[in-house]
Amino acid sequence: MYLRAVVRLFFGNNAWVLLALPLIIFGYVWLNFQTGYYVQEETSNLGFWGEALVIYPVLAGILSAVLIFINAVSINWIYNSNEFMDRNSYLSSLLYVVLLSYYHSFYSIDGLLLSHTFLILMMNRLFSLSQHEDGKREVFNGMFLAGMAATFHPPLMGLFPLLLFMIWVIRPFVMREFILAIGGFSIPLLYAGVYLWLSGNDLELKLLEQVTDYTNKQTDFLITAILFTLLFLLSIVSIRLRTQKSSLRLKKLINILWWFLLLGLILGGGDYIMYGQIERFSFIMIPLSIFMTFAFIHKTYGMFATILFYFALIYSGLKFFI
Repeated sequence: MYLRAVVRLFFGNNAWVLLALPLIIFGYVWLNFQTGYYVQEETSNLGFWGEALVIYPVLAGILSAVLIFINAVSINWIYNSNEFMDRNSYLSSLLYVVLLSYYHSFYSIDGLLLSHTFLILMMNRLFSLSQHEDGKREVFNGMFLAGMAATFHPPLMGLFPLLLFMIWVIRPFVMREFILAIGGFSIPLLYAGVYLWLSGNDLELKLLEQVTDYTNKQTDFLITAILFTLLFLLSIVSIRLRTQKSSLRLKKLINILWWFLLLGLILGGGDYIMYGQIERFSFIMIPLSIFMTFAFIHKTYGMFATILFYFALIYSGLKFFI
């Protein structure tokens, strides 16, 4: 009962709990500065925009923390404004913070984290689409934001078809919207490509140089992957129950999240196969932070979901001292 009480603070309709997020985020950042668990890279990979020299690691960590807070609140706003539940909840923001704390981008701002921001903004635009209303503006703006995300993380260019499928979940195929989608996605990449050519920089797709013992991070990933998978499986039960009683629109929004999850799995799998890294799996944390909130709804499995979440939360702090 007491164990679930803490989760209920975020699960309830209490917006003030968002004030606790900066403390949690900066707590993770502070622990990393004290232990050096995630070693700061000398440069930050910004995709088409080149490699940025990290002169002030503390500032890079603070900027990353601020951006993570913005991302978490944005995801939560999407969750509440689109009525994934019958009442407001702020658990998705906490889930995003805890889930992302297992990745390097959490502790130093880079192109991967910036692409998170633009993809979340893109998702908000796509969720504004309507089956029966003109969608040209939202399609163009959404794909422009996706193009911006791709400038900071170029592998997203290859998954442009998946982004189109996200549009077609809500909207029928309309040639003008299709052309606008291509144009919106291409414009940021065109400017970024010109900058890359003029600057003479090379496009580096490997995110980390692995100057530290990366095996520990992969062990963390294995442990948390088991926890997250169990949480996700629990959430599927509640998602099915929710969609049986929900509107057609909510079902379509959930389908977009499934496409988003596939996008993250492809990027993460490619990253692991090509470079032996798991950093791109962080894209999965965006849809999972919404999906996993459903795991706490079910009366039967809610306690088990809470226990799994606390394992993930406690381990996210203990890993700095292992």
